[in-house]
Amino acid sequence: MADVQQNLSKMISAQLRNKANEFLNSRKNANNLADIIQMFEAETENYTPLLLAIEVIFTELLKRGDLIQQIVPLKPADHSPEAEYRRWLNECYETALTRVLECVKRGRTNSRLQALVTACKLLQAEGKHPLEHTSSYYFPSVRLKNIFNILLDSEIPMTAPITRFQEFTEYRDMQQFGLKVLCTIAYRKSPTHIYMQNYLELLDKLLALEIPTENKPKSKDREDEKEDKLLCASERKVSFQFSPVNCKRYANRCWGFACQWPLCGEPRTHRRALLLLVERLMPLLAKPHLATDMLCDSLDAGGPISMLALQGVLELVRHHNIEYPDIYDRLYAMFEPEMFATRYKRRLLHLADIFLSSTHLPESLVAAFAKRISRLALVASPEDADALLQLVSNLLLRHPALKRMICCEDTPAIMSNDPYLFDAELKKRFKTIEINFIRPEGMSLTNGERLMQYWELVA
Repeated sequence: MADVQQNLSKMISAQLRNKANEFLNSRKNANNLADIIQMFEAETENYTPLLLAIEVIFTELLKRGDLIQQIVPLKPADHSPEAEYRRWLNECYETALTRVLECVKRGRTNSRLQALVTACKLLQAEGKHPLEHTSSYYFPSVRLKNIFNILLDSEIPMTAPITRFQEFTEYRDMQQFGLKVLCTIAYRKSPTHIYMQNYLELLDKLLALEIPTENKPKSKDREDEKEDKLLCASERKVSFQFSPVNCKRYANRCWGFACQWPLCGEPRTHRRALLLLVERLMPLLAKPHLATDMLCDSLDAGGPISMLALQGVLELVRHHNIEYPDIYDRLYAMFEPEMFATRYKRRLLHLADIFLSSTHLPESLVAAFAKRISRLALVASPEDADALLQLVSNLLLRHPALKRMICCEDTPAIMSNDPYLFDAELKKRFKTIEINFIRPEGMSLTNGERLMQYWELVA
C-alpha cells in the first residue's frame, strides 16, 4: 500500500512539473496555473507537489518581471491585453500565497514545513525582484507579517515550523525586519498558552543570530561575512543598513509585551520565557533590573525553573549590582538527588562553579558545599559523579585549607580496623548460600532428568 501511494505521489509530481513548465514556456497554457491553484481545494493531506509547483512558477515570474505593474499617478488604468494579463497574474499570485499559508496549518507535517519554506522562498524572490520599482533596499514586510500571523494564531504549538524557520533568521535583514514586524503584532490582552509559547519560540529564533552590543569595525573574517548575509539582496547595488540599536529597541519592545502576560502560569511557558531571558535577552535589555521580580519569583519555584532563574540572578549580581542575600542558601538547596533527573544539571554545576569561584568566601560555606556535593556523588551515575568530583576538586584548589577534610596528617590514627566492618557484614547477611532449589540426587541435576535412564554409576 505504501509503494502504491509513493508511486502515485511521484506521478502527480511529474504531472505538476510538466504543467508548470508548459505554463512558463507559453502563454497559451495559462489555464495550467488556474488548474494548479484549484487543486489546493481538492487535496487534503499531501500538498508538497503543489507547493513546489507554485514555488517554481512564481519564482520564475518574479525573475522575469512579469508581475510588475506600471502605475502612473493621474493616468487612466491600462486595459490592454498585456496589462490585463499582468493583473490576472497578480491575482493568481495573491491567491497562491493565501493557499500556501493555509497549508502551514493543515496537512501532513512534511507538507506544513514545505509550505513555510515555500512562503519564505517567495518572500525572498519578491524582495530581490520587487513588484514595483524602488530605489531603496526592499524587504516585503507585509508578506512576513502574514507568515507571523499564521505561526502565532494557531490552535496547536508550531514548534516544528518555527524551528524550520530558523534557517531564514540567519540573515541580517530578516532579523531586523522580523523583530520590527513582531513588535507591531505582538500585543494581545489575554493570549492563550499556545500563543505565548509560539511567540516566545519565534522571538528566540529571531535572536539566534547575535546582535552586537557595541559598534565594532568591520573585518574581513569569514565569520563577519556570514553575519552580513542578506536574504533579499538583489543584483541592484542597493546596500542594506543594519542597525543594532534598532534591533535592540525592537527586542525590548517585544519582551515588554510578553512581560504583561501571565508567563508563570504554565510550567512549559515559564521555562521557555526563562530560557529566552537568560540566553538571549539579558545583554540586550535597556533596563535589566526590571527582570528582578520575575527571576526572584522563579528562584522560589524549585526544580528546573529555579536552575534557569539562577543564571539570570547571577547576571544581575555580577553586572548590575543587584543584591540577593540568600543566594547561597538557595544554591545549596538545589543540590539534591532530584537534580539528576533534570536536563539543566550541567548548567547548575557550571553556575555553582562561578558562584563559588571567589576566594573571599568563608571556608565554612565552601566546606558545606563540598560535603553536600561529595554525598551526592555517592548516589550519582558515573558521568554525573565525575562532574561533581571535578567541582569539588576546583573548590579544594581555590581553598587549600579545605584539604584537611580529606587528609589530616596531624591527627593520630585511632582506628585499628576498617570502620565499615565489611567481614562482619558478610557473615551476618550471607549465612547460607542457596545454589539450587531442588537437592540433586546422583548424577541428575533436577527431577525429570533423563540422564539416569541411559547411564548409571559404576563403583
